[in-house]
Amino acid sequence: MTQYLSRLWTLVKDRPKGWQSLLYNTAMAKAGIAGPLMMPVHISIEPTNLCNARCPVCETGNGSMARKAGMLDVDLYRTFIDEVAPTTAVIMYYFMGEPFLHKRSYEMIRYAREKGIYVETCTNGDFVDAEGTVYSDVNEINFQIGGMTQATHEVYRVRSYIEKIRANIDALLEEKRKHPDSNVQVKVGFIVMKHNEHEVPDFLKWAKEIGVDQANIIDPCVRNLQEAELFLPRDHRYWFYDEEALNRGVLKPKHVPHNECTWVWNTVQLNWDGSVVPCCRDPHGLHLVGNAFERPLREIWNGSEMRHFRQGIVSRQSEVDICRLCSGFGVPRLQHEHSIGFEIKHHTLNTDRLEFLDQVDCSTGGQDLLTIGRRPSG
Repeated sequence: MTQYLSRLWTLVKDRPKGWQSLLYNTAMAKAGIAGPLMMPVHISIEPTNLCNARCPVCETGNGSMARKAGMLDVDLYRTFIDEVAPTTAVIMYYFMGEPFLHKRSYEMIRYAREKGIYVETCTNGDFVDAEGTVYSDVNEINFQIGGMTQATHEVYRVRSYIEKIRANIDALLEEKRKHPDSNVQVKVGFIVMKHNEHEVPDFLKWAKEIGVDQANIIDPCVRNLQEAELFLPRDHRYWFYDEEALNRGVLKPKHVPHNECTWVWNTVQLNWDGSVVPCCRDPHGLHLVGNAFERPLREIWNGSEMRHFRQGIVSRQSEVDICRLCSGFGVPRLQHEHSIGFEIKHHTLNTDRLEFLDQVDCSTGGQDLLTIGRRPSG
C-alpha cells in the first residue's frame, strides 16, 4: 500500500502525459466498472508476427499461430499514430514476431517519437541495425538472449546466432557513443532456463563489461506441463509458477488474480492487420474486439465487445482462458516524453539481410523463411 500511495503521489506531483487517464481508469478497474473509460495511455503494436527464430514455447516459433502472418502497413500505422498520439504516453513496439524483420521499423518508431510518445521494443537481436536504432530514437531496446554460448543459446533461440547478436549490441553501443544526446537505452535480458541457468553469473559479468544501461534476468514462460519439465530451471527462485501446484500436475502462477486486471483497463493490443485484442495474452486473436484500421480506437476501446470482455474479468476471471497463466501486469508505467535530442538528416538502412522478405509468402505463416536460418559466413 505504501508503494502504491507513493506512486500515486508521484503521478499527481509530476503529471506526466496520460496521468489523469491512468488514475481514472485504474480507479474504474478497482471498482469493477467496465466503462466508459478514458483513452488508454499504453498501446502495444505488432510490426509483424513473422520471426526468424523457432523458439519452442512461442506460438510463432512452434508453428501453432492461428493468425495469418504479415507486416504492418506503414500508411495505416501513421494514421493510427496520428489518432492516438494526443492520449498515448507509451507504445510497446513488438508482439508475436521479430520487430526488425519489418524493414521500415526504424522510421515507424521515429514517427511515434516525433509525436511525443515514449517507445520501447524487444528483439532477439539478429537483425538490429545500429544506425537505424539510433536514428529511430527508440527509448528502450531490450535484447533477449537464450545463452552465453551458441550451444546454450540455440536450445531455445532455435536458428538464432549469439555471435551475431553480440556483434549487433556492440555496434549499437558504439553508435550511441557517437550521439551522446540520443535517448536510446540499451538493455539486455537473459531468459533463464534449465539448460542455461549456470550461465547467469557470466551474463551479468558480460553485461557490466560492455556497458549496457540495464541487465535483466527473465523468468521463463511455459504453456504446459511438458514445457515446464523441459525448460523450468532447477533453481526455483526463477520460477513464475506455483511449485506445490506443479507437483500435483497443475500449472498455474504463484499469484492468481481474482476478478481484477488493471492492465486491461489501461492498455490494448494492436496486431499487424489492425485487429485489436484486449492484451498480449491473446496471441491467436481469439478475443477480437474490433479493427482499428476500420473504426476509431475510441469506439473500440469503449465498445460493447471490449466492455463485455472487461465485465468477464470482474465477474468470472477464472473462466477467461487467456488469464489462466497470467499473474497480471499491474499498472503501466508512464514515461516522460524524452523529446528527440538530436537531428540525423539522412539515414540509409542496410537492408541486404532483409531482401528475402520480398519473396516471403505470408499465407504459409512465414514457414518458408529458409535463408535466415543459415549461419553467418566466416
